[in-house]
Amino acid sequence: MTRAAWLFAVSALCALPTGAQAPAREMTFAEYLAEVARANLDLAAQRAGATAAEAQIEIARILPDPALTVLGQYDPSGDSSAAFGLGLSQTIELGGKRSGRVSSAEGDAAAARAGLDDFLRTLRGSAANLFIDALSARLVLQRKEQTLAALERLVRVNETRLTAGDIGESALLQSRVEARRFQGEVLAARAEVRAADIALAQPIARFSTEGAPLPKGALALSPRRFQADRVSAVAVRDRADVVQRRFALKAASARVELARANRWTDLTLGLGVLHNFNSTGPAGNPPYNSLNALLGFPIPLGRQLHPGELAAAVAGMQQAEAQLRAAELRVDVEVRQAVARYDASVERVQLYTSGVLSDADKVLESTLYNYQRGGATLLEVLDAQRTDDDVYLAYSGALADHSRALVAVELAAGIWDVQF
Repeated sequence: MTRAAWLFAVSALCALPTGAQAPAREMTFAEYLAEVARANLDLAAQRAGATAAEAQIEIARILPDPALTVLGQYDPSGDSSAAFGLGLSQTIELGGKRSGRVSSAEGDAAAARAGLDDFLRTLRGSAANLFIDALSARLVLQRKEQTLAALERLVRVNETRLTAGDIGESALLQSRVEARRFQGEVLAARAEVRAADIALAQPIARFSTEGAPLPKGALALSPRRFQADRVSAVAVRDRADVVQRRFALKAASARVELARANRWTDLTLGLGVLHNFNSTGPAGNPPYNSLNALLGFPIPLGRQLHPGELAAAVAGMQQAEAQLRAAELRVDVEVRQAVARYDASVERVQLYTSGVLSDADKVLESTLYNYQRGGATLLEVLDAQRTDDDVYLAYSGALADHSRALVAVELAAGIWDVQF
C-alpha cells in the first residue's frame, strides 16, 4: 500500500458494523460533544449542585422574622383583675451580618459555577480521548485488514508457483500459516473497535443495547505551534479551576467579615398594647389600655470570650489563599509539560511522513518483485511485510498520540478548538 493511499485511509473514517442490537448513528466530533453536554449524567449532577449554590444567595438575603406575642393575665386574689395584650417584636441585625452572608453565598455560587465549567472542561477532554481511541482503533483494524489481504494474495501466488514447480510445499504452508495467524490479529482489532465504540456510549448516558455512536472524523491533523509562556499566562488567568479557587478565596474572605460581624450583638425592638379589664374588688378600677415598648439585646459573653468562629474563618481564608497559589503553580506546570509533549508528538508524526512510510513501501514492493522472479526468499517477503505493517501501525499510533497531545494542551490551557 502506498503512502498516498494510507493517508487517504487515515483521513476517511472506516465505519464498521457493530451488531444487530440497535441502529447506530454516525457522529462527528462536534455532534458527540454536544450530546455529551446535553445527556451526561455526572454533568447534570454538577449543574444541580451549582443551582443549589445559587439558591443559597436568596436564603442569605432573608431577614429575621418578626415575632408576635399574645399576653393573657388573670389574678383571682384581691380585686380579681384581668388583662389581655398583643405585642410585635423585630430583631435588628447589626455589624453588616446580612451583607456578609450574601457576599459569602455569592462567592460560593460563583465558585460552584466555575467548578461546573471545570467539570465540563475535564469531561470534554475525557470524551475527546474516547473519540480518539475509537478512530485509532479503526485505523489499526483497517491496516490489519489490508495486511491480511496482502498475505492472502501471497498465498494465492504461492499456490500458482507451487503448481508451476517454482517453490516447494513448505513455502506455501508457511505463507498459509502466516495468513491464518494474522486473521487472529484482525479479530482482535475488531474487538477493540467494538470496545471503543461501547466506551463512547457512557458519557452520553446510553446503554450498549441502545446502540453505540459511530465516530466520524480523521486523526491526520495539521501540526500547530504553542508558545508555552503565552499559553501558561492565559491558563493561569482564565482556567476554570483557577477561577474557582479565586472565587473560593473571595467567599472565604466574606466569611471572615461575617465572623467579625457576628461579634456584634443584635437589637430586639418590640411594641405592644395591653387592655386591663375592670376589677371586681373594693377599689373598682375601671378598664384601661396601656402601650408598651421593648428594647433588648443579648450579652455576648460567649463570642467575646471564645472567638472560635473568627479564628476558623481566618484559617479558612489562609487555606483558600494557599490552594489558589497551588492551583496556579499546578496549571503552569501542566501547560509546560503538555506543550513539550505536543512538540515531541509533532516531530514523531513528521518522522514517518518525511520518508519512513514510503521507504517501507518501497522495500516491500521490491522484495515482492524479486520473490516473484526467484530473487528473494519467502522469509524475506514476510519480514518485509511485517516491517511495513509495523511502520504503518506505529504511524497510526503517532497520529493518535498527536491528537491526544493536542487535547492535553488545550485542556491544560483551558481553551478549546479541537476538531477531528
